Amino acid sequence: MRLPIPALLKSIFIFCLAWSIHSCMEEPEDCQVTAEPLTNDNLTVPEHVVYRGVGAPKITYLSSTCSDDGTTDASWRYSGEAVFNGTTSFTNVLPPSTLSDQPAAFEFISSGTVCVQLTSRDRTSAELCKEVKVHKDHVWNTYHKEFPGGATRLQVTMTIDGDVYSGFGMFNNWYRFDTTTFEWNPRASIPNLIGFNAFAGFSINNIGYLVGNNSKLYAYDSNSDSWIDKGTLPVLVSTILNLGAFDNRDEYAYPVLGVSEGGKGYFGIGNQDRLFEYDPASNEWTELAKKPVKGIVGDHSFAYNGKIYCGNHVFNIASGTWSKGTQNFNIATGFSPTFVPFKGVMYGGLAGKTSIFDGQNITAIDWNGASQFVRSPLQLHGNGAATGNFIIHPRVINASGKAETRMVYYVDR
Repeated sequence: MRLPIPALLKSIFIFCLAWSIHSCMEEPEDCQVTAEPLTNDNLTVPEHVVYRGVGAPKITYLSSTCSDDGTTDASWRYSGEAVFNGTTSFTNVLPPSTLSDQPAAFEFISSGTVCVQLTSRDRTSAELCKEVKVHKDHVWNTYHKEFPGGATRLQVTMTIDGDVYSGFGMFNNWYRFDTTTFEWNPRASIPNLIGFNAFAGFSINNIGYLVGNNSKLYAYDSNSDSWIDKGTLPVLVSTILNLGAFDNRDEYAYPVLGVSEGGKGYFGIGNQDRLFEYDPASNEWTELAKKPVKGIVGDHSFAYNGKIYCGNHVFNIASGTWSKGTQNFNIATGFSPTFVPFKGVMYGGLAGKTSIFDGQNITAIDWNGASQFVRSPLQLHGNGAATGNFIIHPRVINASGKAETRMVYYVDR
């Protein structure tokens, strides 16, 4: 006798339910938890990294033939100096069952051996290790953490009393860089500012100076972490630089000259031709000879041995005159990101090579056969500063004027 369709479906449902309960009560014989063996194919790790660079060792490993067997612990060990997943703890709990491409973020500081060992239930694998070489000679890199002060095109960077400070641009913030932790630590901002931009500054005798678009000069004392209003420039800064209206900040792409030399500060140009000298002893400004041509996007400006270099022109401080330079320090001719006083000379980049400028000649440094991590950035311009074995270039600008949020650094240890 044939059952009606509803009765037939009910019978099928009862049979399937009973089979499911029975199958769940029995564990398949081939359902096993394992934590061995580990092979070289299970662990992928970068063999060459840069100082303070991030490497992500990964494990591709089947910890179980079941899907719900609990967790597998991965214990990491590094013989050199490193930060693991943002901390110094080297243990990571991974998801259950298949451990496929599980990354472990190491921030490598010195060379060493990275090792991993898995534990699942009552089984522990043998430890698997691989070597990591950390490069610290002539190395360029972009640090993986963003600058904390927000995205802006131009900002002030300088060395004060042996430390690198940076900030402002289109914001009112100020940070000191810690070369040990690679962190930017917040310092005092300027009080009671509204609608403020500051695109250049300089340091003299361990005091930092900042020129704002409101034409005010502010002095920063790193010992007291405080700012002092030093008065007003004789002209309107927005007129000197002609960078555009405050509401059109995205147009701010012209480099602003801010350097110190011989105990005095120098400020100006932008996309104009005016240069001003500041004397901290008298707290007075003097306008100097105009640059023969106006500033353009991509010009690098720096001071060295009594001269100020700005794009393809040189200002002789002693004679108070401009002349055509032997080099055109602009990204269009391959110079990037800028030249910074470092180890007695000026360090920068030319056509991807770390280069030294001694006031007369530009010479690429000897990489001693190195081929990794040694190329200097291209198509970048902006201010930089140096301390110890580091040159720091935070929030540099590329050729299209894009605002960067991560710093570029050079280390030679």
